[in-house]
Amino acid sequence: MKRYIIAAAILFAAFASFADENEKTQISLTADSAVEYALKNNIDVKTQAISTEQSRREYAHSWNNILPSVNATGTGSETRTYKNSDTDTLSVNAGVTASLSIDFGLASKIKSLKSEYEAGKSTYADTVRATETAVRQSFYNLLYLKEKLESARTTLSSYQRQYEQTQAKAKRGVASELDLLTAQVNLETAKPDVDSAENTYQNAFISFLNTIGIEIEPNTEIVLDGTLDYADSVQKIDSREIAEKCVEQSSEVRVLEEKIRTAEYSRTSTAASLFFPTLNASATAYPFSFQNEKISGNESTTSSWSISLGLSLPLDSWIPGSSARDKVAALDDTIETYNLQLENTKKTVRTNVIEKLKSIELSQKTLEARKMNVQLAKKSYEMTEDAYSRGTKDLLTLQNSLDKLQTAQLQLREEQYTLIKNVLDLENTLSLSSGSFFDK
Repeated sequence: MKRYIIAAAILFAAFASFADENEKTQISLTADSAVEYALKNNIDVKTQAISTEQSRREYAHSWNNILPSVNATGTGSETRTYKNSDTDTLSVNAGVTASLSIDFGLASKIKSLKSEYEAGKSTYADTVRATETAVRQSFYNLLYLKEKLESARTTLSSYQRQYEQTQAKAKRGVASELDLLTAQVNLETAKPDVDSAENTYQNAFISFLNTIGIEIEPNTEIVLDGTLDYADSVQKIDSREIAEKCVEQSSEVRVLEEKIRTAEYSRTSTAASLFFPTLNASATAYPFSFQNEKISGNESTTSSWSISLGLSLPLDSWIPGSSARDKVAALDDTIETYNLQLENTKKTVRTNVIEKLKSIELSQKTLEARKMNVQLAKKSYEMTEDAYSRGTKDLLTLQNSLDKLQTAQLQLREEQYTLIKNVLDLENTLSLSSGSFFDK
């Protein structure tokens, strides 16, 4: 009896172990958690963070531009002559030298470093926001592709049911051979449609996971936790207020303004260093200088120091056509180019925002019509399916009713995704955090 008990225990333990190995861990992925993964793993965000830290360090340490160059020196020498050994001498010296050059462009150079740091912070914020927008759009696109897959599966299930009903009718002699053949063709055609929709969804899903930095591990199932009904939470947007403030809120405009400001500081700094005097200061101190004449034995120890100040003025920079003038002129051209780009960007931003506002307004109106159309198509299909089962409607009518229902449902989901995508784009254009135009 004990042997049976032991054998049963071993089998139970083996089965439990097998179940544990095959038990899947499920990870629920929401739009918010997907963004968290992306911001933690995205290479663009990491790279921009490094660049921003570098700019911060350069600005924070800009005071090192007024640090002198300091060197400690120590020398020892022995001098011998061929004819008169009385002059053989041993010398040892130790000292410190320091030098400093300051030009009139130093203040503008420091301002330029600060401007670059501020621009770096803005660029980092823009990168984070753009990454978040792209991830959220991809997330809702996956939900739409999933809806298309479910629609294809539902269609396949309906065609399977139609085929079975038609087959039963054909056996009773109330359905023609053509109806049976049509039902079979519909069923077989729907199968590759499901495979195609599933392949599209799976490829997009894998690409999405790779984008946000999640590695697919064995026995781990990742499910999407979200719905396209999120589109119903879009707020009513004040188009006039947005159109008036879009330029000052645009990240594209702000980036160009920061580029212009940095270029102007750089131009001032360069011109000052090329056309104005430079202050040069140097100091030398030898607190220990020892000399010993070997033959006579005379020794001497002395100390000395010196300070010098001077101004240097580059005269060649003032010559028309000099390289210095060309360098400043090139910076002027850069500033002018940025200003032209700025004006063009302002126009583009206004146009894009107005177009997005109109698209959002149209989508919100269209959604209501899409919802009513789905309800109508669903009711029509249910009535047609019931009539077909009673023999008062033919297979073609039932098929057309199903097609209209599936089309209406996909049109609704597509419009929901389009609305969400456009609102997220608008928030990104206006430098707003994602969800600003959605009800909490």
